[in-house]
Amino acid sequence: MRGLAPLEMVLALPLLLLVMALMINFGTFACWKLRALTVARNALWESRWPRTPSSNPRPAYWPAGANVGVAGGQFVPQIDDPRVDQPVARGPMLPGGTVVNRDLLDPTRGLRTATASIERPWTMIASLGSYRLRAETCMIDDKWQYQRMGLGSSYQRRIDTIWALAKAPPALSQAYVQSYLNIVRAPFRASLAPLDRDPEHIYYGQLFGWGRSAPDYHPGLQRFCSLDRELADARVIQLVERIEGRIERDSQGRITRRVQGVPERMTRGFISLYQRVINQYRRLGIPAEAEIRQLEQKIEVLRAYLQELQRLQEQQSNATPAGNRP
Repeated sequence: MRGLAPLEMVLALPLLLLVMALMINFGTFACWKLRALTVARNALWESRWPRTPSSNPRPAYWPAGANVGVAGGQFVPQIDDPRVDQPVARGPMLPGGTVVNRDLLDPTRGLRTATASIERPWTMIASLGSYRLRAETCMIDDKWQYQRMGLGSSYQRRIDTIWALAKAPPALSQAYVQSYLNIVRAPFRASLAPLDRDPEHIYYGQLFGWGRSAPDYHPGLQRFCSLDRELADARVIQLVERIEGRIERDSQGRITRRVQGVPERMTRGFISLYQRVINQYRRLGIPAEAEIRQLEQKIEVLRAYLQELQRLQEQQSNATPAGNRP
């Protein structure tokens, strides 16, 4: 028995060495396969705009004699995915010749393919020759960046780019331009400064550290975007009510709701400002009695105006027939 053990070991040793060599070859093959996939993916991404292959050199572990290439600009004949035709990217179709630009947000455009191939000898058992590896990866890369869509920034409106909007008649375009010029060149525009750039709010805000801006009393349309004419008209009526003010009454003529208009909100805002300034002067012990008296006089005038304004609004609401109230 003792004599057979060395013989068995001598007979089994070549088989063990062969299995070890095959295991090493398999591990080396898997390593280079993974490297080929990595190089192909790296080449694909480094070719995407605004990158260039020259600015991103090939990995150092990829031999100079190995191949790597990128091809792009192809089209996918068909994508079996119903999400491609969702209205968010393809429509909806609107009347008046307004259609969506189907060349944008189209996954079937801009197919890019990258390949990497290499031929290497087997690490162990060189008599086996050499093996070839080829890896391929694909990407759909259309013009989805805002720069390539002709936009100045990611915050710019995309409506004019995604949609081919129907052009308005020249008369309406000119009327819009003229309306804008009338607003910009209006002789009374300086008188509108208290609506959002009141000098007293700015002065006292900087004096007492309350801030450097004035309140904005413009009653703008907030969170509104619709092509429904009736809905737009209703929003305009609501806007006019927020400008003029509104009093609602029940069938018995009692006031149930009062909507403050711009005059009332501004009056209350200035009363609050002047009262806050007076309190701040007295709290800090600043000797400004003359200015405080002027502010108190302004408060009295504004309160009298507020009472008269409310009286006129109530009188107007009484004169309006119940059937004509919105």
